[in-house]
Amino acid sequence: MLKTLRAKLLFFFLFATLLPLLFVGYITFQSQKIETNQQLQQTMYTMADNLAISIEEIVNERMADVTILANNTILRDSTATREEIREELRIFVNAHSIYYGALFVNPEGVVSVDLDNTIVGTDVTDRLWYQKAISQNGIYFSDIFYSDVLHQPAIVLASVVKDEDGEALGVVSAIFDVNFLWERLAHYSKQQKSHGLEGYAFLVNGRGDIIAHPNENLILSYNYLEQNNLTSEAFDGLVQNRNLFHSKSNDMIQTFSRIAKAPGFENEWYLSISVPNERMNSPIEELILKYLVLFGCVVLITSIGVIKLSSYIVKPLQKLVFATSDFAFGKNVYPLAPDAYHEVDTLTRTFNMMTRRLVEREKSHRKSTLILETTDNGVLAFQQSSQRVTTFNRQCEQLFGLAKEQALGATLDQVIEQNGAFKTFIDCSKLSDVLRNQDFNKKYEFECYLGGQKRIFFAGVSTLPKLNNEEELEDVLLIFIDITDKRKIEQELIRSEKLQLVGQLAAGFAHEIRNPLTTIRGFMQIFHQSDATKDEHKVHYDVIIKEIDRVNSIIGELLQMANPKSVTSKTETNIGELLTDIHTLYEPEANEQGIKMRLQIEPLPTVYLDRSKLHQVVMNLVKNGLEAIDGSGSLALFAYENTEREIIEIKVEDTGIGMNPQTIEKLGTPFFTTKETGTGLGLMTSFRIVEEIGGKLLVTSKEGVGTTFIIQLPLYELKMYR
Repeated sequence: MLKTLRAKLLFFFLFATLLPLLFVGYITFQSQKIETNQQLQQTMYTMADNLAISIEEIVNERMADVTILANNTILRDSTATREEIREELRIFVNAHSIYYGALFVNPEGVVSVDLDNTIVGTDVTDRLWYQKAISQNGIYFSDIFYSDVLHQPAIVLASVVKDEDGEALGVVSAIFDVNFLWERLAHYSKQQKSHGLEGYAFLVNGRGDIIAHPNENLILSYNYLEQNNLTSEAFDGLVQNRNLFHSKSNDMIQTFSRIAKAPGFENEWYLSISVPNERMNSPIEELILKYLVLFGCVVLITSIGVIKLSSYIVKPLQKLVFATSDFAFGKNVYPLAPDAYHEVDTLTRTFNMMTRRLVEREKSHRKSTLILETTDNGVLAFQQSSQRVTTFNRQCEQLFGLAKEQALGATLDQVIEQNGAFKTFIDCSKLSDVLRNQDFNKKYEFECYLGGQKRIFFAGVSTLPKLNNEEELEDVLLIFIDITDKRKIEQELIRSEKLQLVGQLAAGFAHEIRNPLTTIRGFMQIFHQSDATKDEHKVHYDVIIKEIDRVNSIIGELLQMANPKSVTSKTETNIGELLTDIHTLYEPEANEQGIKMRLQIEPLPTVYLDRSKLHQVVMNLVKNGLEAIDGSGSLALFAYENTEREIIEIKVEDTGIGMNPQTIEKLGTPFFTTKETGTGLGLMTSFRIVEEIGGKLLVTSKEGVGTTFIIQLPLYELKMYR
């Protein structure tokens, strides 16, 4: 929530705008609410008072009408006839349409004159209006009551009629049409509706009975006090204090005004103005609506302004955010234009400078990483304090057979536990001694057996300073390179130089002694064939001749080593046939020695090479194998094609005495041999012939188990025919 700058700006401005606005608005609203309520109350009080005055005027007017009628000269004339009195009553009723009728009662309380003669002779002494008029010796205005004669509510006005001497001649009475009074109240209701107030007025007497109401069904049948749980005292207090009353029975707000009493009018009448509660609250609701509209407009205008302002502020920042995000994910980011306000322009220029430097640094880092991963050197770095591996390049992965992900972050001890080759390497490199002695910047060479093979490494140990403090050391860097092949090449060069020197010596030696030996052998043959030679001496001559032949054979090998014939007589050669011939040649000799010879040849292509040279090499290896077997044993010849490496392999495997690693290293050295009668020149010649063909001669041996020679001939060098 509020995580964006735009949202924070919007919240801040709205808060800064609305908080004081709400505060001022609340105070103003409360003030206007109180004022409005007071105005509404005052309006209702004024209406009630005005309407009460109107009712009082009606009452006074009606009593004035009856008073005038009582003072009529005809009625006050004791000699007037009934017809004259009736005529005056008729004139009165016709002049005042608000009266149902009129009658005259004699002093005995009997109706003497009636307009329609329907009640003439009726004794009315028990009627309240008659009693009040006689007792008060004046006028009387009755309360509204239900008339059994009219069968509707009515009001009776009565007044004593006196002659000129002040003697009572009787009582004149007029029946007031209460519809006039109701119409006056209904007229008020119409006025209220025309103003949209939907209020109305009604009259209540002292007993709480409704005596005038727009709903005529409630007149004299609905007691206001009982329906609203009001006592007479509570109602009097409500009227005297001019309080508003909420009638829950019909959800109306009501106020009451007392109808003033007058001589002859002693009734307890109360005028009520009644307005629906919802209409009373409508001004407040309208006021609330106005404030809401005002607040809404302020919020809308403020929001639009804030959005415009935030767009001006945020838009250039969003460009920087998007550019930073793209740059973080490795996308190309073009320099941003500093076309906003000063602060953002400064930030934009700084961002452009930063990205340019980071791109340059990233290129440099990628180049360094590429060099680190593609170099033939193994690079291993680890923290000096925790010994956690921080660098482990591809050469290390290939050498130790360990994925980079498994090594990075792990300690040296953890890597040693999960990888035996790494443990062997660390032990052979004496890295623990270097760390213990702090012998950094050291370069040295060491040997190590990995995967059963002897490997020679040249290593250098140095330290890397911390990036933030070059005076403190952080990482130890071990860089090493496998120089096994280099050392082998150096040994081969030394051996070649030795061979060249031996060849030169052998050539000179052979030429110097071969001719004398030939002469000696010739004379020995003559002596051997001479009849003068004794038989016991001929045996010695045979031995001398054989030894001379052996010396000639050695001289021949020396001459061949010194000046080998170039491999030029290449012919189509079937290696299977060649091996079969050699097997056939040596099998009888092997059987005589108790040695079992085996031959296993897979289908091979016809190759193009010097058959005699290959024949010489295989014969030499078979001969050496037979000589290495002491007693019974076995010698096997194998030949097969390795299609993956595109080579033909010829394997000579014997179960002889075998050789130790030191002996294997000296193989091919002139005059080095393990046989009592050997010279070591034959195996040396075999190594050179195989190299001239373009192949390799590999040796594996174990003392007491046997030896295996493998001739590897590359097919692309032999130009074979399928």
